[in-house]
Amino acid sequence: SMPFIHGIALCTTTGEATRVKGLFDDGAMVSVMCRHSGPKSAAAWGPSPSSSRILRVANGVVAPSSGSWTGDIVVGGARVRGSFEVFPRGGAWSFLAGKPLLEAFKASHNYDGDTIAIPKADGSCVV
Repeated sequence: SMPFIHGIALCTTTGEATRVKGLFDDGAMVSVMCRHSGPKSAAAWGPSPSSSRILRVANGVVAPSSGSWTGDIVVGGARVRGSFEVFPRGGAWSFLAGKPLLEAFKASHNYDGDTIAIPKADGSCVV
């Protein structure tokens, strides 16, 4: 099957919408963004609480989180308040949308059609 990749907008405290390509993975137990994928200005993110999480990604790399972020996240016109960890190293993805974020979006995974549907006011966004 093909990976689920779709655009995500992260809404910063300054009103800036940072757009990244998100890899959707309902097997990931946390959502994570590569720290090099966000806005260049740290002030745009607002305060970034530290995190004690240790992150392990599919290729076996293990690293402490650089922090966490909570704010508005938009996918296909659907908007939720969500959180993610900041991963200190680059990799094959900019943003990994894990199970907690998919649950916040009330996403449903159709394994037969290999699609993810995210409900919104005027229908749904299919990834």
